Amino acid sequence: MIEQIGRAAVFVLLPICCSTGLMAQNGAGSTPRVTHVLGFENIPNNATGDLSLQAHALRFQKNEATGAQISVDSIQGLFLGVEDKQVGGTAMAISRAATPYGGGRVIGLFSHKKYDTLTAEYVDTNGGFHGAIFQLTKGQGQALKDQLVAEGAHVTNLQNAPQAALPLTLVASPQPLAQTWSVQVDKVDPGDVDIEPAFRVAIYENLLDELAKTKQFKQVFRSGDRAANGSNLLILKTTVQKYTPGSETRRAVTTVSGATKLNVRSQLRTRDGKVVVEQVVNGNVRFFGGNLRATHNLARNVAEAIKKSDLPEATLSSVER
Repeated sequence: MIEQIGRAAVFVLLPICCSTGLMAQNGAGSTPRVTHVLGFENIPNNATGDLSLQAHALRFQKNEATGAQISVDSIQGLFLGVEDKQVGGTAMAISRAATPYGGGRVIGLFSHKKYDTLTAEYVDTNGGFHGAIFQLTKGQGQALKDQLVAEGAHVTNLQNAPQAALPLTLVASPQPLAQTWSVQVDKVDPGDVDIEPAFRVAIYENLLDELAKTKQFKQVFRSGDRAANGSNLLILKTTVQKYTPGSETRRAVTTVSGATKLNVRSQLRTRDGKVVVEQVVNGNVRFFGGNLRATHNLARNVAEAIKKSDLPEATLSSVER
């Protein structure tokens, strides 16, 4: 039995070793090969590309035709974290699950490695607040952060900055005109919970995406957007109540521990502060998937709960009438 496990582990781990070697080679150059988790406009989530500092700008290049950049001067916050992640993606998860006699747990232990996560909070040319998260080979995150700081990037933590100081731009407005309410998503309030900046930013960005997908609102605005005015505006407040970081490696090896858990209080308010919808929502990752996936699950649950809620009747403007 042990011999069978050993053979299975060697068979599956061989490509891992090769891929890890290639990643190390990519990391050896001056331009890190990274994963864009989320945040840069016009760049798909989880896209792989080169992240570099060029001409006083942080630039992500997916390929010759696709790239995005932000000015170093626009960066207001930089945060470095560490995540453990499975090497080999979905194919590895399937192979591990199919390995008999508990060998999948052995493979799971050796098919994970630690990565740096670099979270950047920045403002666009219209003053819009954004958050971007990148996954880098361990050790590259600190080097890049140091370069950005040396280049002049501001690292003031915007977490507790006044909302009025962050005028932001419109996210999306594909909503049917029959919907008379618009919604503005405030930045996530960590409350008394010591939550990692990457999770706070990911919740915020995912909420914007998921609310737009529901097509329930006429427009979806970022926090502080100057265009977010009028009486038919609801404001979404999200406060973190509980947070368990979790570990993808522990989930893979034990299957009973290492879950990433989020619990937030979500309030939909009118401009004068009246609460029209209030709920407590969870977002978890218990088995397969990266830790940040919990933020996507949470945002989707919040959006679905709001979609099922009865909103009060909005007052139509003269133009809408």
